[in-house]
Amino acid sequence: PRDKLAELHGNMFVEECVKCGKQYVRDAVVGSMGLKPTGRLCSVTKARGLRACRGKLRDTILDWEDSLPDRDLTLADEACRKADLSVTLGTSLQIKPSGNLPLITKKRGGKLVIVNLQATKHDRQADLRIHAYVDDVMMKLMKHLRLEVPEWTGPVVVEHAELTKPEQLLRLDPGAQGLLKEEPLSQHNGHGTTPLARRDALKQECPSPDTGPTVKKMKLEPLPT
Repeated sequence: PRDKLAELHGNMFVEECVKCGKQYVRDAVVGSMGLKPTGRLCSVTKARGLRACRGKLRDTILDWEDSLPDRDLTLADEACRKADLSVTLGTSLQIKPSGNLPLITKKRGGKLVIVNLQATKHDRQADLRIHAYVDDVMMKLMKHLRLEVPEWTGPVVVEHAELTKPEQLLRLDPGAQGLLKEEPLSQHNGHGTTPLARRDALKQECPSPDTGPTVKKMKLEPLPT
């Protein structure tokens, strides 16, 4: 979901209004880089039917001298502080400060996994290093988790997805089709100590409007010509 995604160096499919901050996710590359005007104008309509914003749109791709966006950097920093595991895929981790973000997880007691063909500057900090192609590693990981990689049928943008009842702790069992909720041991009648019994004691539940995630999809904006 876009509200959970920190795009530190921009997105070639996104352009942003310099006046009101509205972002447009396009179905094609916006055609410029370096936070430059794309030649299009914002179409957001103000309240009470007033005229549209008409602010200039610019791309979101950073150049070398550009500063990282505050919102995305803050989101990335918070995520690394909360994470138990940071996985870096296909990056040399050379560029600061983004290249140092995974070390925050490590310093707070978490684990660090680095997947890259060449050595990186943080290899000594990693709990696991894999020198291989990212696609190969992820395909094997998905197979191990018994998850199917969906066929690409075009871009789909999710604006946000949040559990309506976050106090319910749910976990995904790779061998099942739905979400599984682990019941307290007190409900196992004293026979839930073995791994097999513990697995059998799990209650399978399908996501419902009350317990499942609320997903709001965004409409891709066609790129004006």
